[in-house]
Amino acid sequence: MQENTKRSNIRKTTIVLTTFAVLMAAEVVLNILEIHTGTIKINLSFIPVIIAAYLYGAFGGIAVYGLGDILGCIVHPVGAWYPPITITYALIGGIYGLLLRNSKSIFKTVTAVIINQWIVSLFITSLWIAILMYKPDGDNFIGYYFIVIGTMRVLPAAIMTAIQLIIIPVTLKALDRTGFTKKLAPIRCVTAQDDLRSQK
Repeated sequence: MQENTKRSNIRKTTIVLTTFAVLMAAEVVLNILEIHTGTIKINLSFIPVIIAAYLYGAFGGIAVYGLGDILGCIVHPVGAWYPPITITYALIGGIYGLLLRNSKSIFKTVTAVIINQWIVSLFITSLWIAILMYKPDGDNFIGYYFIVIGTMRVLPAAIMTAIQLIIIPVTLKALDRTGFTKKLAPIRCVTAQDDLRSQK
């Protein structure tokens, strides 16, 4: 019985690692396929992150969004890798994981989207962009941050909020209906008590 348990855990570990790899690859592809018109960007790379967050919690969201961003910089570099942005993506994934782990609650979905779009993305990501793009010979930094970067990112934040509030509930319901939720569930730790039960 112990041998069967070990084989089962190895199989589940393989499934989990494969799932992470597929979700990271999907995040990279969807990020590359974003629609970018002027200051407006429509990006669906949050979908694999939501799936990882729903299945594996904060760890899943952080891994897929954080490592996915690093992988994207390697596969499709737009500029030099900027660690603060990666950390912010990991934070966004972690927030989704904390609120949406095994939950399709509309209240939690709305809360997660608002925090990520209107606090983390709008203010924190804008700060990193301002630091990266700011030129000392121009306006003062605070003015540049709030007026230029902040204004440019308000409309995209509103659009992405609407898109996510529609797509996230649909994605999670579809995930449950397919039956993948049970197959892709995280490994349950085998305790000493479980071992004793298996020997009976």
